[in-house]
Amino acid sequence: MEITPENIAAGASAASASFKAIRQLLGVFRDAKDMLPADKQAAASLAIENSEKQLAIAEAELARSLGYKLCHCQFPPTIMLAVGYADPRRDVKGQVYECSKFGYDTAAPWAFTRTKPVSAE
Repeated sequence: MEITPENIAAGASAASASFKAIRQLLGVFRDAKDMLPADKQAAASLAIENSEKQLAIAEAELARSLGYKLCHCQFPPTIMLAVGYADPRRDVKGQVYECSKFGYDTAAPWAFTRTKPVSAE
C-alpha cells in the first residue's frame, strides 16, 4: 500500500473511531463495576483507571506521530490543536496551538489572531 496523505488521514480517522469506541466501552465497564460485590469493586476501579491511562498514552503517541503538538500540563500529555496564527510583530510566529484540556497556548495573550472559537468543554 502506498503512503499518501489520504491513506494517513483514513488511518487517523479509523484510529480516532477506535479510541472513541474503547472509551465508550470503558464507560460501560465503569457503570457495571458498581454491580460487582464490594470486594471486587476496588480491583475493577483500578483496572479501569489503568486502562484509561494506557489509552490516553496511546492516543497522545498517535497524535505525536501524526505531527500534533502535545501539552506537558499533565501526564499523559494532552493534545494541542491549532487555534490561530501569531501576530508577526511578536516573538512567536506561525501557528498557535492550544491545550484542548486546560487552554494553555503557545503564544502570549493577545499576541495571536484566533481562527477557531474557544472550546466550551
